Amino acid sequence: MKPLSPGLTIRNNLKAWAATRPRLAFKASSLQSARNWQCKARRRFLEILGSPPPPIPLRRHILEKKQMGGYTRTMFTLTTARSLKALCWLCMPDDVSRRDPQPAMIATPGHGIGAKDLLAMNIRRRRRREGAGYQKDYALQVVRLGYPVLVVEPLGFGERREKEMLLLPTAGDNGCHEAAFMAFMLGTTLPCIRINDIRRCLDYLETVPEINGDRIGLMGISGGGQLTMWTCAIEPRLKAAVISGYMTTYRDGPMAMRRCMCNAAPGLVQHLDMSDIATLIAPRPILFESGTRDPLCPVDATRKAIRRVRLNYRCFGSSDHIESDIFTGEHVWSGKKVQSFLHKWL
Repeated sequence: MKPLSPGLTIRNNLKAWAATRPRLAFKASSLQSARNWQCKARRRFLEILGSPPPPIPLRRHILEKKQMGGYTRTMFTLTTARSLKALCWLCMPDDVSRRDPQPAMIATPGHGIGAKDLLAMNIRRRRRREGAGYQKDYALQVVRLGYPVLVVEPLGFGERREKEMLLLPTAGDNGCHEAAFMAFMLGTTLPCIRINDIRRCLDYLETVPEINGDRIGLMGISGGGQLTMWTCAIEPRLKAAVISGYMTTYRDGPMAMRRCMCNAAPGLVQHLDMSDIATLIAPRPILFESGTRDPLCPVDATRKAIRRVRLNYRCFGSSDHIESDIFTGEHVWSGKKVQSFLHKWL
């Protein structure tokens, strides 16, 4: 059935409200003006995200520790705020020792069954063939390269859904709507809570003697790519970012199609576009991955957004810190350039 009038539909009603050029779009022309812009834009971005939970001492509770093929996998909860526990898996390669602390990565998954999809496990935490699914077990790919990796389960994904959802297997079977609704009612946003979990996990990794706390990066695909970009934009301790299946513009991506509530923060598109948020990471290095047939990230908009970030990075003297892998494919992890990127920058 056709609508009575195009003006009655949601996007035609509301998309016109979005500023053609966000109020805080990057337009600096020198290093000093670029740094000044970062301070102002980051402060506004933090206000948009909402208030994080008050900090409390970290408390870790180990649930399981297993020797796997070439690495040890430890599953534990980490208390990141009052009454809030993150679920984590730390994968430590066998040849890493306290005598020679190594750089490490934090990995956060996209929508689906959660962290298990990065660790060659099925929905019941049983081993499956490595490399299956759209996320391709990218945490294990990096462990195989010799890096310790901490996988963080976002609130609303995997084991951190309501109990009646725990065995639902598809990307749409997530708890983002419930979590986002409750976060808004409590005066904050779901991304703020998830980012706080990642920052507290970074606090924890800085205490692990086998890990060099000054050389930790973050990676993710899709919703995990969003968390990677947004967390690195406000957390300077993260030294490198791998953002897969997320980079586009708000007009061509989340505002143009049905997307999850976890992309939402009040007033965001009025102030910043994705390229502006990515520029808050400057001058730290970023690897962008995106498939040419990714329906969530139209390839022309993705290329445009990456060009904009690279141009913005020029003001910081670091345009060569932006790398990209635009591969033939859909909404999947590539990993083709990850090894060289981490070897160069981490």
